Amino acid sequence: MNIRIERYGSEHADAWASVLRNAKNGIFQFERAYMEYHADRFKDVSLLAFVDDQPVAILPAAIDAHGLVTSHPGLTFGGVVLDARIRSGVAFEVFDAMFAFLRECGGRRCVVKLLPAALSSYPSAELEYALWRRGFTLQRRDLSSLLPLGAALPFNNLKSRGVKKAAKAGIEVGADDVSVFHALLQAVLAAKHGVAPVHSSEELVLLQGRFPERIFCRLARLRGDPVAGALVFDYGRAWHTQYLACSDQGRDTGALDLVVHELIREARERDAECLSFGTSTVEAGRVINEGLLWQKESYGARAIVHDFYEGDL
Repeated sequence: MNIRIERYGSEHADAWASVLRNAKNGIFQFERAYMEYHADRFKDVSLLAFVDDQPVAILPAAIDAHGLVTSHPGLTFGGVVLDARIRSGVAFEVFDAMFAFLRECGGRRCVVKLLPAALSSYPSAELEYALWRRGFTLQRRDLSSLLPLGAALPFNNLKSRGVKKAAKAGIEVGADDVSVFHALLQAVLAAKHGVAPVHSSEELVLLQGRFPERIFCRLARLRGDPVAGALVFDYGRAWHTQYLACSDQGRDTGALDLVVHELIREARERDAECLSFGTSTVEAGRVINEGLLWQKESYGARAIVHDFYEGDL
């Protein structure tokens, strides 16, 4: 068996895409068309692994001036993405070869944002085991929320009443322009928290244009005015609410409850298996936003974790 590691370049585009098509722990955010929308912010050191000249694994990664490699600083998740057919023994050798290559690229330490197991399409814990065996330590653990759609817990009484209240008020939920949703999101975040969204409106429009089937928004309107909404990333078996937003008027009329209710219905119809609500923690996972967590669990979601590991190369 011959293992070869190469640093990603445009000539590897087809090989990169091939790994993602056959991956058990790949999501569309690892596609180069997504990663490269902000390529100017990072020094890319992404790798491909070939076994007997066949591409079998990719590592989305960037390196900073101090030799810290992160997979990936511009993405929610990272880690080594594996072809589903690769057995554990081969995967461990691939990991070792990738880490050795990163050292040759000037890497001294590495941070890996693991993809939660619930988002993988097939069992994929080889990397977690390999990191533990190499002496990597848990640096951060975010608390996230996931709703299994096949046997979902029901909304609590308050959220159930909110759905009925929104419907009675005449609120309608449907597909809408991401720039309209971003304006609502920006206004809500500025008023409540004094912050701005991570993505600009222009970035979301660009990304939605590149992935029209994977990135979409659902907006609740009251007499034509947007009052609540969700920006959704479709990962295949899981739908992920990248952003949720609700105005004061939307809160008073249960608009977000209706948005989530309709998302669940639509996700089931399109054969998704779970709905991810994302994290409810700050300060590297050590502080819980209790109100945010309560809201997600009121929709029936329960806790999973999003782990970050760090170690020497």
